[in-house]
Amino acid sequence: MKQILFIIDPFHDINPEKDTTILFMRECYDRGHKIYFCEINNMSFGSTLKARCIELREKYLNIERHSVRNTTISRDYPLVLPNPEEISLEEMDIIFMRKDPPVDLGYIHSTYMLDTIKDKVLIVNNPTSLRSFNEKLVTLNFQDIIPSTIVSSSLTEIEDFAKKYEHGVVIKPTTLCGGEGVVRYEPINNKDLHAHSGRQPSALQVLLGADIPIQEDLIEEPKIVQEFLPNVLKGDKRIILLDGEPIGAINRVAQDGSFICNFHAGGRPEKTEITKSDKKICNKIKPFLVKNGIYFAGIDVIDNMLTEINITSPTGLQEINRANNTKLESIVLDSILDKLNR
Repeated sequence: MKQILFIIDPFHDINPEKDTTILFMRECYDRGHKIYFCEINNMSFGSTLKARCIELREKYLNIERHSVRNTTISRDYPLVLPNPEEISLEEMDIIFMRKDPPVDLGYIHSTYMLDTIKDKVLIVNNPTSLRSFNEKLVTLNFQDIIPSTIVSSSLTEIEDFAKKYEHGVVIKPTTLCGGEGVVRYEPINNKDLHAHSGRQPSALQVLLGADIPIQEDLIEEPKIVQEFLPNVLKGDKRIILLDGEPIGAINRVAQDGSFICNFHAGGRPEKTEITKSDKKICNKIKPFLVKNGIYFAGIDVIDNMLTEINITSPTGLQEINRANNTKLESIVLDSILDKLNR
């Protein structure tokens, strides 16, 4: 029996019909392992790294959800959880770091604390890598397989870049997930940025929610800006990688009138295959993932181009399982447990 900790978002926020973490928890529990969970703000460091954890019970794994006034809640809501117990994290055999972005200061500080035990406990994924590699910006290491891309805080630079492409660009925040904050921009004309006088904002400024004087020409945080790929309307493929090898995929198709395919944004799953082109992309990034202890990842591919490498808390297993009658969580856990025996 192993002791396994899951560092997660608030347990009440888990959607058991979609969440990948709950699959891992169930698989570990069904195999007879002792499972705990906690949030990052439950972690503390004194002479050792500790956390106030709750031991997983079977009833927590069988939460049913239904919709009330367009809000998904548990039939057992509010789920009554016991008081947490303080545990030394060095006692764990495996820690799954499954906290969703944003990768804010709290998240970053938690990875520093996890660094202190990563040579004693198997952590999925390596906390140093979680801190070092932004899921969107890390793709810049693979220029030959990503769409044309810039990262900038300059409205002029973003505008000039967008003018190069017939279908405009997609603009993404660098720290969020689930399609949040992603917008498409098509310049109305070649003078859009400078079409107004005084403090009146341009269309691009309005789109990005910038309320700064136009003369400053800067937005608060840099954005990743990529050529818009029209074939995204056919879907955005999520491929799950284990030790850099693809083990399953699902196509995510946006709702009518949208180009954002993420399931969190209402995208629907569609069965798909892992193509030769997909395998080439996986082979290209595998050495990087293996070298940096990124055991479990999810990449996004649009029109045979890599757009993101998700390493914080990749999802999609439930949709892949349902589409293909598979049980990927079992394959993942087999691999992780095997690492303990090496």
